[in-house]
Amino acid sequence: MSDFTYNCDFPVEETVMQKTIVSEFENGFEQRRQKWANPLRSFKLTFSCRTKTEMENVRNYFTTKKGALTSFTWTNPNDSAEYTVRFKEDSFKYEQVAYRIYNFEFELIQVK
Repeated sequence: MSDFTYNCDFPVEETVMQKTIVSEFENGFEQRRQKWANPLRSFKLTFSCRTKTEMENVRNYFTTKKGALTSFTWTNPNDSAEYTVRFKEDSFKYEQVAYRIYNFEFELIQVK
């Protein structure tokens, strides 16, 4: 079972990333090679109209992971696969949109 179990809004925005190394030579030619054997993913999670308690629970989870420092497992609702991820940023931004109702979003980055 995943460590991060909070349900986000749909859709979950997913990005597939490759890492290509480009070496340029003086004669104008270039050589390209793949740095990673497998692509990595990033996921943008959105939480809209959540209670103060829900927001505080996710914010506390972010704090226990020390922002982008520590990885954890999360199940992607798009494919039901479990990924090892970390927060992309070291900051957690949220906004109060009504009395005790909050919106927040953040990005998760897959780690090897």
